[in-house]
Amino acid sequence: MATLISKKPAILLEQLRQLKAGLVKYSEEYTPVSPSLSDVDSAITALDTAAQSKQDAAGVAETATATMYTVRDDAVGIARRTRDAVYAYFGKRDPRIVEFGMDTLPTRTNRNGSENNPNG
Repeated sequence: MATLISKKPAILLEQLRQLKAGLVKYSEEYTPVSPSLSDVDSAITALDTAAQSKQDAAGVAETATATMYTVRDDAVGIARRTRDAVYAYFGKRDPRIVEFGMDTLPTRTNRNGSENNPNG
């Protein structure tokens, strides 16, 4: 997922599922207040339902598309807030954020090319 939250419904749905998997795996250690696991679950359900109704309803495509885009924008907001909360809690260099579908930042290097190791 890296740091970008996609606006494409199929990709966003997978990103939300990865965020949910990370939240479930670390539920003992990390429980966000907002957005919560139930918010992510409801965003997945709503986006999946909206995308399915868009595919099923050829005659009412405009209404379904408008609804799907509204739900998509809400889901993007929840995914971004969840990603930001995970980064705030774990940091961007913690290898555990890979479980949430996010990329870690590489280790820092000095200008001379040697690694900056503050722990010695």
